[in-house]
Amino acid sequence: MNRFFKTTDKFLTLRRILNDYPDAFEGFTSIITARDTFAGNTDRMSELLSILDRPYTEHHAQKRDAASRLYSALDNAIGAAISMASELHDNVMLQTMKNYRTSLRHYSYHSLSETALRVVDILTANLETALLNGITNDEFAELQELSSSFREIMQITSYELSSRKAAHNELKSLSRANNKILTDYLDLFVKGRKTAFPALFNAYMTERKRKQHRKKTVTGESALCEISGTVTDSATGQPVANAVINLTSPETIIYTDEDGYYLVEDLEAGEYTLNCHLEGYVVPAGVTVTAAAGESLVVDFTLVPAQQQQSAA
Repeated sequence: MNRFFKTTDKFLTLRRILNDYPDAFEGFTSIITARDTFAGNTDRMSELLSILDRPYTEHHAQKRDAASRLYSALDNAIGAAISMASELHDNVMLQTMKNYRTSLRHYSYHSLSETALRVVDILTANLETALLNGITNDEFAELQELSSSFREIMQITSYELSSRKAAHNELKSLSRANNKILTDYLDLFVKGRKTAFPALFNAYMTERKRKQHRKKTVTGESALCEISGTVTDSATGQPVANAVINLTSPETIIYTDEDGYYLVEDLEAGEYTLNCHLEGYVVPAGVTVTAAAGESLVVDFTLVPAQQQQSAA
């Protein structure tokens, strides 16, 4: 995220400089279009950063709290369903409910939601008997409400994560587009107006030269490539922050942000192997990719909680 904030700040400064000299653009229709497109892209980048800067942890907290309440209500309901199955001499239902109870605390959020819906359906079909075996009308109503609201929360958080990932991708696209506009149009135009508008030239070039340390190949910046992706938890489907992304040859270590997002840029074209790990998760197999000049590759990782794998074994 810091990279996008810095880039956008630079674009905002350049836009302000260009807007301070409207006379320099009079009569140059194509350059005016390029300048205005650059400004529009910059405004959109600012909007996206405002969205991404909002804490995503609130969604995680809401989801954890809802899951905790649903666990408790479902545990009680399963107990009632076990008693009900015994009374009905329904061995299939009895074994199913016992399996649910054994596995309940190891369920992923998705499994928890699906199990809750199935238990609600079973209790609904046998409600009179269920009410005589350890669950009240109020408790059943609460289970129904918690099951429904938890599914809704899951959908909202899933949509939010997808939207934030799309925002990251749009930021990258807009940044590349603006850099191309600067290189192909505005840099050349401002240099050509140096004599007529020396103040514009000096202010613009000073800002442009502030970051000229980017590594270049013999074919220029366009020959560089990048690799990005998102790391998520296999049990919850949620992003994993502070996961370690290790890139070999050249050795590079970076960490995912709060959206589980990472970006490795300024890479030469070639073959790269990426590894991902975080304490508490099983280390997944490394991924080897081949990046062509100017290419943007996406490599996502899904981490399996160590506890989940142990319970499955």
